[in-house]
Amino acid sequence: MLDRNKANMILQSKSPYVEQFLTHEISSGRGQRYLDLLWRFYEKSGHYDKAAILLSRLADNENDEISLSQRFAYLSHAIICAQAATDAKTKSMIQDLRDKVEVAHIQMAIKDCVDLQTPSQQNLVKLLDGPILPLHDLLQKFASPLGLYKVQLAIFHCANLYSEEPIMAVWENILQSEFKYDGEVPERLLCTLHDLHSIYGQTKYFPQNFILRRLLELGSGMTGRLKRGVLPASFYVSLISKLDLNLIEFIELLSSEYRAGDPWWTQNENGQRYIMEVGIAVVQSFLENGIKYTPNERAKIASICDSCVSMFSLDARAVSSSHLLQLDRHFSSLHLRLSAMSS
Repeated sequence: MLDRNKANMILQSKSPYVEQFLTHEISSGRGQRYLDLLWRFYEKSGHYDKAAILLSRLADNENDEISLSQRFAYLSHAIICAQAATDAKTKSMIQDLRDKVEVAHIQMAIKDCVDLQTPSQQNLVKLLDGPILPLHDLLQKFASPLGLYKVQLAIFHCANLYSEEPIMAVWENILQSEFKYDGEVPERLLCTLHDLHSIYGQTKYFPQNFILRRLLELGSGMTGRLKRGVLPASFYVSLISKLDLNLIEFIELLSSEYRAGDPWWTQNENGQRYIMEVGIAVVQSFLENGIKYTPNERAKIASICDSCVSMFSLDARAVSSSHLLQLDRHFSSLHLRLSAMSS
């Protein structure tokens, strides 16, 4: 067994035979400790290319005794060494190493989600806490059977696999799962969407319009057994702010959903009232914070908001409902303020 003092002595040595000694010990089957010592020796002596290559090999080693976290550490250090190297060949390894780190990170996320209470789950952890597995295996053998929807999304993104139907299905499951929790659904949902938007917001893996439409539908109680909305109208104000959504795009989506979306919005008073209250909350927020926009931006947004408000107001007057008529008074007030701002 190689003790710490001897290891430090080898690393401090200036002898030209250190590498030869270590490679001989490794080829003689002296164990993982000498491999770890060799890459440290390469790094310390400035042979960053050799250190990066060896670290990458260690991360790929099929030895089950090397934990996943250790492989992650090998890859992370390999990137540092590759960045310090001067030759182009070693630097060309960096992206491949980063890709492996991303896969290892996904595998660690699955491992962290597995419940250790049952023998079958313990076996899963054992499989995961070893060699880095292909993304296909992580998806088919772990993420899909275990219902890890956020991990599934991460796998699609990491593999650069895009097909609209499976991506929408994953997002449907993500949203549905958030609504199953008791208690503070809006707060949980905001945190989840903020986290996922920060990762995928600028990619096709964050289908914004689909997400917003489903939030309106699920949040209103349309698809559930609840008689009232799960998400308050103020939720959408917070969502626009937290995700820095384009206000014009949101208002246009709201108008489009009302005009051409599910009949729930126009033929059911609960649905109609809900989407109108969302519109009121968002428009009021704009009016209260209009100073942060330029005059031209304010006028443009006000005009689009006014069109939406006028549409809601017209329909609110057309039905004999005290609730909707009460909302119409809000619309009349908003219309006056928006008209003044857009002119």
